[in-house]
Amino acid sequence: MMDRARIDPAHPPVPTGPDPSSALEPAARARARRAVAAASIGTALEWYDFFLYGAAAALVFPAVFFPAEDPATGVLLSFAVFATGFLARPIGGLASGYLGDRFGRKPVLLGTLVAMGAATTLIGVLPTYAQIGVVAPALRVLLRLVQGAATGGEWGGAALLAVESATGGAGRRGGLVQSALYAGLVLANLAFTVLVAVLDEAQFLAWGWRVPFVGSIVLVAVGIVLRRRVEESPEFAALVDGRRTSRHPLVDALRTPRNVFAVFLVRAGQNTTFYVVSVFCLGYAVSTLGFERWVALTALLVGAGLAVVLCPWWGAIGERIDPARLTAAALVGLAALAVPLFLALDSGSAALVIGVVALAIGVVNTAADGVQPMWFASLFEPGVRYSGLTLGREAGAIVGGGIAPLLAAALVSATGHWWPVAALMIVAAALAIAGAALARPVAATA
Repeated sequence: MMDRARIDPAHPPVPTGPDPSSALEPAARARARRAVAAASIGTALEWYDFFLYGAAAALVFPAVFFPAEDPATGVLLSFAVFATGFLARPIGGLASGYLGDRFGRKPVLLGTLVAMGAATTLIGVLPTYAQIGVVAPALRVLLRLVQGAATGGEWGGAALLAVESATGGAGRRGGLVQSALYAGLVLANLAFTVLVAVLDEAQFLAWGWRVPFVGSIVLVAVGIVLRRRVEESPEFAALVDGRRTSRHPLVDALRTPRNVFAVFLVRAGQNTTFYVVSVFCLGYAVSTLGFERWVALTALLVGAGLAVVLCPWWGAIGERIDPARLTAAALVGLAALAVPLFLALDSGSAALVIGVVALAIGVVNTAADGVQPMWFASLFEPGVRYSGLTLGREAGAIVGGGIAPLLAAALVSATGHWWPVAALMIVAAALAIAGAALARPVAATA
């Protein structure tokens, strides 16, 4: 068990991997670099697959899988299927957390990558509604559930592999994993941006949208090779050597329910604001306001590109200041941008939309994201970290990621205006701030 000595709450204890003296050893540094590379590249590929579906849910699936519906209903149905992936995330997270705390981070991360690659490739070859009727959306729901389960186990394992293998700079290394998540968003939206630019509408809807899904199988193969070569997290290996792994990691993690609930609130609130911007607003701008697809895709591309660069920087800052306060400040910023975001959309200015979305995703949201691998790991003891942080994070994903775009679409459909969605973002940010205030590093919970 972790020493429960008194600590400075503004500088919580973080996983440091091997003994600090090993930071001088080239082998330890090389092992840490391999761990970060394997975790980050695999994460980028998995989230490419997951975000690819989000872009398609807004731009393609309403027309391809729900053609009999009016445009507004088609968008609602498409977002409803999008939400099923989030419903599966806690299930996949619980299974991965248990296996990861019992048998290691590496084998679980290999499994999540294979499952995600298979599901995404099969989505790319699915027949349409016109070809096989209602079986098409039913199969799409099933594959989306597999995607969600794989994603539910990915982030926690990748974050821990990077942070626990660090010989120093856990915040920056954890931030690199977050950068990889946004790199996946960049790849997914870049794929659709290119296709929209080079294909006409009929070609894009007939076969063009399938190319990024089927092509993911090549990228996943690269990730599998990298993860097979990486070593297990030194901190977990030490638990195995000392026979100190938990037999019931989920139960043991819930011995600190305060931190599980804190992670849930932070992620539920932050995910709500993020997915309203990155998924709902994309569909709203194109389907309701008449923007061309390239505007919404470019806005996400610029925002995610900034996030790729800034996540490690914010992670490093989080090592020096209270990560909870940094997260709370970022959430205040997201709440403040809720109304300006929709005013920018209403303006009809492509440049303004791209600027505000890029600011929200690439700078403000990133301030909260970059520090979370290090911070969330500090809230749980090593033997139950995977289970504890995954339980809170993925349960929050259902509310913030799965329900938020669907709820936003329903609110606009019912009221005919965006103001209820802006209010939703503000309330969600407030709940996440409460979660940040609730969290305590594990050594401070005695």
